[in-house]
Amino acid sequence: MIAAHETITLNDERKVQIRSALPGDGVKIHAYLRALGESTPFILTNAADMREPEVYEQNAQKSADGSMYVLNAIDPENGKIIACTSLHPGSRAKIAHAAGLGTGVLPEWQGVGLGSWMLNRAIEDMKNRPDILRLELTVMNGNDHARRMYEQAGFAVEGVKPRSIRQPDGSFNDEILMGMWVGEGADHD
Repeated sequence: MIAAHETITLNDERKVQIRSALPGDGVKIHAYLRALGESTPFILTNAADMREPEVYEQNAQKSADGSMYVLNAIDPENGKIIACTSLHPGSRAKIAHAAGLGTGVLPEWQGVGLGSWMLNRAIEDMKNRPDILRLELTVMNGNDHARRMYEQAGFAVEGVKPRSIRQPDGSFNDEILMGMWVGEGADHD
């Protein structure tokens, strides 16, 4: 699973620290999500939807106790979260084997391999968890870069929800449903 602290070098030679969310990270997670939401129309969270930092602190606590998976990339220059991949296992018995995946990278850190690295690390970590057999995510139409990244990682398109996302400007996006089997019989290379 996630090392206590790991440093990776990106394609542009910048270094970032990788670690699980820790108690006390709630304010940093809140700031990261706000910045990400302001930078792109391709995530569900926008400024009006932001919860209080205490809610994100609860997620950091869940990451620390192992009931939730939150992998953060930290800018070593300023200690800010610059990317995050999280997985939320299903909350009911019939869907507890499937985890919903969310991932994002702040714009100034995109295009240098960080998103792919984090996604692939999370997939490998989930392959080592016997309770998680399936990963699921959605990507909005038009977010071609993210869709290619997910497909390269092994996710397959499983359906489309037409016009399921309404943007603040009144326009609509389709939601593309993607999934991947990571349980028994999955490729474990």
